[in-house]
Amino acid sequence: MNWLDDFKSALVSENLDRIEYLINNYPPKLSQEELECTASLLKGAIELFKKKQKELEVELNKVKKAKKYDL
Repeated sequence: MNWLDDFKSALVSENLDRIEYLINNYPPKLSQEELECTASLLKGAIELFKKKQKELEVELNKVKKAKKYDL
């Protein structure tokens, strides 16, 4: 599987660890078409990370509220 296919797969499966690894280990030479595709995929990855961050914030707030009432 090539880098772009691997990145697409990681993005679809929302595998944040794999996405991070692939971002840090991208191939040194990409064609113009591959660069354009990569840019689009990176935008999708950014949105996914933002979505997951918001989900974590919501869960953290729930834990904080539960802890507050547990005292």
